[in-house]
Amino acid sequence: MATQYRTIQSSFIAGLLSPLQEGAVGSSAYAQGLSIAENVFYGTTGIYRRYGTKYGAAAKSADSVLFRYWKDEDEIYMLECWDKGARLIDRDGKPASIEITTTYTAAELRTLSVACNLGTIYIVHRNHKPAMITVTESETEGGLLQLELEDVSFVASVAKPSDEDLKNGDIWTTAKTFDTAGDYPSEQIFFGGRWFLMGTDNEPLTIWYSRTMDAVSGDYRFNDFTLKETQAVKLESEEEMTEEDVTTADCGGVYQSSDMYGTRIRWAMAHQALLIGAGMSIYQYTGGSAISSVVVDGVATFSLSQAVALGASGDKAVAYNSYVFFSGIGGHSLMCMNYSQEYSSYTGTDISVPVADYLRAGIKTICITEGSPAIVWVLTNDGKLLACHFSASSQMIAWSVITFSGEDHPVWIEAMESDISRYSTLCLVMKRGESYSIESLEAVPGSSAFTVPFLDAYVLDPEVDDDGTITLPQFAGRDVEMVEYQESAESGIAYSSSVTATADEDGVITIDDRLLKDIGGEGVRLAAGLRYEMIIGTLRSELPANGTSQSAIRTIKEVTLRMDRTLGGYISLRPSYSSGAFDRASITDNAKTILYRRYGEFRYGELENLFTGDVPTTLRSTNTDDDRIVIFSSDPYPFCICAIIIDFSIQEV
Repeated sequence: MATQYRTIQSSFIAGLLSPLQEGAVGSSAYAQGLSIAENVFYGTTGIYRRYGTKYGAAAKSADSVLFRYWKDEDEIYMLECWDKGARLIDRDGKPASIEITTTYTAAELRTLSVACNLGTIYIVHRNHKPAMITVTESETEGGLLQLELEDVSFVASVAKPSDEDLKNGDIWTTAKTFDTAGDYPSEQIFFGGRWFLMGTDNEPLTIWYSRTMDAVSGDYRFNDFTLKETQAVKLESEEEMTEEDVTTADCGGVYQSSDMYGTRIRWAMAHQALLIGAGMSIYQYTGGSAISSVVVDGVATFSLSQAVALGASGDKAVAYNSYVFFSGIGGHSLMCMNYSQEYSSYTGTDISVPVADYLRAGIKTICITEGSPAIVWVLTNDGKLLACHFSASSQMIAWSVITFSGEDHPVWIEAMESDISRYSTLCLVMKRGESYSIESLEAVPGSSAFTVPFLDAYVLDPEVDDDGTITLPQFAGRDVEMVEYQESAESGIAYSSSVTATADEDGVITIDDRLLKDIGGEGVRLAAGLRYEMIIGTLRSELPANGTSQSAIRTIKEVTLRMDRTLGGYISLRPSYSSGAFDRASITDNAKTILYRRYGEFRYGELENLFTGDVPTTLRSTNTDDDRIVIFSSDPYPFCICAIIIDFSIQEV
């Protein structure tokens, strides 16, 4: 008589695990992990199909890069830079400013350091003088913002007057002006009311900071890097002039140390401390927002200490709460630093081990979107996009791989913070076929994700012409998916069957399916976009290590899925010989449709309600090696799994 065993996986917060971890059956990560995780997001209660991107506008170039810009607390934009050009775009990817000409070439865009402070955009690069972009309202050009790019004019050095011209009260300075090749900084940060510039070609490990606010006028002096300021004084008891240092508290300063090993400063960040990433270690200044300087030969200096012995690569780091994420030495790992309030120090570790194979080409850039959990986005040099879902409270570090239709892939990403009315947004420069587009992906919480269209580069409510056609130029020559849905107070979101149509070279789509003949009915909406596939795979089930299951023949008898607001989907077996990579064709060819219980009658073309509950399947295995399952959804509908329940049949040998 066969013995029955049941396994239940109700948590997925360990996310994607590498093939090397598939044997770690005793770890908590194994019990909560997956062998495949593609186009999925994680919540604390389940795993769900990622939502789609929204088309904004055509990108200006294949080399376009994006940088965050806060105009004020209610207006958030992205600065798009391309070969010798720049403009602002809004959080939906639409142009928001007039284009301007810059001096930055396509080859220099990835290494630009861009910072926003008090509504002004500051740009530094090792090949150019520091510059700033001012943003003003425009009364013309359809209300688009006006941009003006100019070099920063620094306070220059003033020579000491000759003895015969020296007068009581004369002031002269020694200042850094960054005005010649080799002296242009490559990194910057604003911290404690000062502007920090660093990493010149002549002094790649030196840091300078500007003066403090002018106590009399209340103006910031970001362009004044006066390192030493002296004045001529003559007391009544003296016959000749003498020199006296003006207080160094409000002068600029310089970092002088021989302990920062590495070829160049990689990045700088204002976090719990001022952090500086270098080639061999991360350094910190923990003296608070007011820099505490030591005067050496009349020049103010400050010091840094080693935070962690983790080297940095690339030109960027991102922070979330007490955590800092950055690319490790060589650019093939994602490092995480955690700040301890108790000890005022950092600890660090590599969190990219499960996806090391995907990072072989090197990390191109990273960013983070806020939320619960937060998502650290990693874009590689070969166009792979990975998402690390991070939540310290639920001990979640869950990776997934984000893919798109065909050969489409992102060439740049940047995150836009949330404002008072919107979620955090991931902005992407996407290669779509032979063209490039700017798209946005909102970080919608898992509880509301089913309300977002599950199509990429989608368009809501496209206009249908009298002749039954839709014109969508951004999808020219592509297969476009169109889905009807409506919001219902009783049942949430209801969907109808989707229709695939091909757009011609002008983006014209002819609708000839009867399901979409009456588009625009009361309460019904239409989403059009590109299809993508969600797919997850389980690890091998670990049965109790007793005499009954050891060395026994075991097969899958039944699989039950606990779903939440879901429609569509398929389930299949994953052969054990497909370690690491998986045979997608074999999985899809042998898949079974996930059937949902329905109450009442559904007429052809009627919108269907999303299903919540347990779904028993007819999946069975006959081969004892086929003890892993794959669940996928290639249809543009919501899909969420809360638990996977597998019944095994065990027969003694």
